[in-house]
Amino acid sequence: MAGFGLRKNMAFDWNGAAYRIERLQPNGEILLERVEDGSLSIVPREKLLAEYAEGNISAKTSALESGTAMAKVFSRPLDELSKEVQQEAARRRHYLQVILDKGTPIFTKDYLYPLIVQAAAERGDEKPPSITSVYRWHRQLQRNGDTRALIPRYDQRGSRNLKQSVRVLQLASEAIEEAFKASPQATGQNIYTRLIARINNENRLLLPAEQIKPPTLRTLYRMLMRVEAYEHTVLREGKTSADKRFRLVKSGVKTTRILERVEIDHTPLDLFLIDEKSRLPLGRPTLTVVVDHFSRMLLGFHLSFDNASTAAVMGALRHAILPKTPAKEALANLKTEHTWPCYGLPDVMVVDNGLEFHGKDLESVAYDLDTDILYCPKHQPRFKGVVERYLKTINYFFAHQLPGTSFARWHLRGDYDPTKHAVLTLAEFHHLFEKWVVDVYAQTLHRGIGTTPWAKWSEGIAHREPELPESLRILQQRIGLVDERSLRQDGIQLNGIRYNGDALAPILRAYGAGVQVRVLYDPEDLGEIQVWGPDDTEPLVVQALNLDYAQGLTMRQNEMIRAYQREQGAATEDRVSLQKAKHQIAEVVGDLMASRKQRDRRNAAKIRGISTSKPDEPQAHSAKPPRAAKPMLSTDKQVEPPVLLPAFQLKRGSGGAS
Repeated sequence: MAGFGLRKNMAFDWNGAAYRIERLQPNGEILLERVEDGSLSIVPREKLLAEYAEGNISAKTSALESGTAMAKVFSRPLDELSKEVQQEAARRRHYLQVILDKGTPIFTKDYLYPLIVQAAAERGDEKPPSITSVYRWHRQLQRNGDTRALIPRYDQRGSRNLKQSVRVLQLASEAIEEAFKASPQATGQNIYTRLIARINNENRLLLPAEQIKPPTLRTLYRMLMRVEAYEHTVLREGKTSADKRFRLVKSGVKTTRILERVEIDHTPLDLFLIDEKSRLPLGRPTLTVVVDHFSRMLLGFHLSFDNASTAAVMGALRHAILPKTPAKEALANLKTEHTWPCYGLPDVMVVDNGLEFHGKDLESVAYDLDTDILYCPKHQPRFKGVVERYLKTINYFFAHQLPGTSFARWHLRGDYDPTKHAVLTLAEFHHLFEKWVVDVYAQTLHRGIGTTPWAKWSEGIAHREPELPESLRILQQRIGLVDERSLRQDGIQLNGIRYNGDALAPILRAYGAGVQVRVLYDPEDLGEIQVWGPDDTEPLVVQALNLDYAQGLTMRQNEMIRAYQREQGAATEDRVSLQKAKHQIAEVVGDLMASRKQRDRRNAAKIRGISTSKPDEPQAHSAKPPRAAKPMLSTDKQVEPPVLLPAFQLKRGSGGAS
């Protein structure tokens, strides 16, 4: 995909004005030229990255750099494409990758033909493309700077439907089924013989004007190509894909640059954390990390009290790609000496076979970011040993040295009770962890690479400038959970929440009620969704009708509220019922947070959605933990609910409780 990077002649939009990078200074400063009037200015590298992270910078199209206009590329979710189209796009990308790996291509037969033969052999392609086709694909890629330009637009061609009558197609299906039942090695000629016999039997009972015209042998082969293509896809996506992944993740993998290969994994942290408000232990959080294989630097992470999930992977990946901002200083007199220099789009993501790594969401994100996903063999963690070792280092050399550690094995605790010694909140751990990452681990000699991770990253960035997506908005559009919904006059319903706005009116007028649209949403904030109409190339942002309820609400919180609402017999979604449920959930969470059972307090942290993406806000703490709240009886006087959940608070205004 076309992206933003700090390189010479890079053109971008900064707060509505077009700029171009004229020169990169050795001291880290960048000389910028404003395109409108040619004025020059010097800007620190850190300032540009900070502005990008705030969403103020967007990469311009290559029209400014090359003087040519770019064609529109397919920007809708990839999972709605047929298997045939997705495989053809991957095939084109494979041929171009083999050619570009050899350097700048020369479009002559003597130069390209051996490379095309090599690529065809690697992929098992019996019908390699011509030199002209490869040239056309390369020109499309260079013109757009986006791998989506390689997606074949079969939808823009004429009709591809078979022209035969329904009866001929039925007879052909029966002949194919009969032939393959007789022998798995049935040939096209054998099937054709059976089809002609069936047609002749039909024609004996028909009038001369109603006779069925038999198709040619070539037409039958076109029918068979559709059947065999599906079967070939099933086979290829099984063994061939697995063989390729196993080959790439063998032990002793070597990388030569940063972001060439990153490894992602989860682990329950061997540490108990406490609640910001009650000061009671919540339990062991789940840590998701993204580690660069070349430098061994931590690219990004996500920490929450929920189990491993696709949402955690998305959060860690988003943190890894974006330039880093320092963590909030939750502990006084603890300053981070070094900045966190890691950011950029990875080439390959190596993951295991957890359910959170399989599915259309992560695959769509990987294709959009021009990133490959490699799955390790089942039950063989050594194939992603870098991240496995890194997680072990975190637990053994960091978490085990903190108060509240649970150790790796319970029998190692002896008389030590981690719940009684836990003193760190999530925000405080976040501050400590970032300090350890950049000031301790990154500055310690790593035996595997022969230097410190910090020095290795600095060495890598001198030879490769990390790439970023075109803008922060584009990254938000391409990292999230994708679904399909029907658009009606009252809007779109997703996760029990209704979304509607004036932006949906053109889609409704053009296609009518009931049209299927694609939506993308953030599982950690259900306040708004992004919607693609059937022919839209860019998404529309649509907010929830009950924004006071949905803004800042996580999927887990919403699921629990709706379940509670159903138990109370609420037949339809309405604001009064939802706010009542939120009030009651807040009371239940209050009881859980004050419970003597640590399991209840961990469940409360899940419900509140506490994570590094949505940290709990600290407040003044009392000397003693609060007593368990007494359950409210139906005859008791109604009181204001406890302020426990940022997303569950009840607000008062001119309209009453919302």
